[in-house]
Amino acid sequence: MEPYPYKFVPIYKEKIWGGRNLQRLFGRDLPPGESIGESWELADLVEGVSRVANGPAAGATLTDLTSRLGPRLLGGSRPMPDGRFPLLLKLLDANDILSLQVHPDADAVKAIGPGAALKTECWYVIESRGGMIYKGVLPGVTAEQFRKAVQSDTVERFVNACKVEAGDFHYLPAATVHALGAGVVVAEVQTPSDITYRVTDWGRGREIHVERSMRCIHFAETDDFTEAADAAPDGDTLLAKGVRPLFPRINFSEADDMAPDGDTLPGADGETLLVTEFFTVARREASAGKPASLPAGRCAAVMMLDAKTPAEVRHAGPAEPATKVRAGDTVLIPACLKKPEIVTDSACAWLEVTLPEGKDRG
Repeated sequence: MEPYPYKFVPIYKEKIWGGRNLQRLFGRDLPPGESIGESWELADLVEGVSRVANGPAAGATLTDLTSRLGPRLLGGSRPMPDGRFPLLLKLLDANDILSLQVHPDADAVKAIGPGAALKTECWYVIESRGGMIYKGVLPGVTAEQFRKAVQSDTVERFVNACKVEAGDFHYLPAATVHALGAGVVVAEVQTPSDITYRVTDWGRGREIHVERSMRCIHFAETDDFTEAADAAPDGDTLLAKGVRPLFPRINFSEADDMAPDGDTLPGADGETLLVTEFFTVARREASAGKPASLPAGRCAAVMMLDAKTPAEVRHAGPAEPATKVRAGDTVLIPACLKKPEIVTDSACAWLEVTLPEGKDRG
């Protein structure tokens, strides 16, 4: 099977906090009468596996591709221990506030035991209709204070609330308590896990997980909020720092020394936002009529944020040499493709997510 740029059939998840905004923003054909909170764009979990939507491999699962293509798909990266693809990409439509929640880090996974899985993620804000997020416990708050606040249903007093606008980027490493507020649509990049522990669900009656949440949450050791907000786990580099990193926040040229080798690509402007041991996220732009190179030799995914007219992902191979991409589409770029690039008749912007080289997963 000759690899090519793969598009996938979205997996829609109805949520009590969801809406219909993916239809308005991206022309999505959503299930009738359902409030869609999540569109899984690239997924390889027991709870949902993406299927190829285009070309000769149409109908194949992402599990199949990962197994059959191996390093031709992943390059020097590694699959998960169970052989599945090591990344999960979503679009989230928060028409109402999500639960205040937390995901376990490696230490919490060990403490909680079977069923727990590490989950680190980040959000790029596509649209905000006066929206906000909760992100992190306020500095100086102790575990005892936080637990009492959960029991008295006053926990929002002890977490940081941030207004968000389109173009904001927020990093949410494992163990960060967080919630997406009403009126916000984001692209979410994360490690492949659907494990969520709810701290509170704002009285909606769904199960909450107080003990498991308390095992996960990190409480700031500093009284300085800016320092706490910009803290990242060892080995992670948050290139657009702060509670509300905006674009343009840094020049791409200033990030070159911190970004992975080969990060600067001809024809594409933009900046690297985040480097973790699990993935790297960059925001890219291309001008009309100016081809923009995509990563070669590394597995990458393109999440198209904005395109007035359909762009094309092209490569030099024989299979599907040109794949149309519209705003809201996600395309998986196998590492083995020769000269992958985006060609557009109008300016476009996308998130570019790449997997690390030679990293064992799990």
